[in-house]
Amino acid sequence: MKLNNVKTVTKKQAKAYAIIALNTLGTAPNELDVKSLYEEIECVMKLYSPREAVEKAERILAKGGTAIWKKK
Repeated sequence: MKLNNVKTVTKKQAKAYAIIALNTLGTAPNELDVKSLYEEIECVMKLYSPREAVEKAERILAKGGTAIWKKK
């Protein structure tokens, strides 16, 4: 899968990609770490255009999301 033809993103779009990635990883049985978040953001960028990402992130935030980040 090729990354969407995106050269730059706004701060809002970057946050949206992070929200989607974190929300997705929050349902995974594995522990969250920086590497998995890094890889998931790239996957999300392949799936969603910046505009679609913002819309999806807004829906996630409206529902409260599923990820819970706990410190050890």
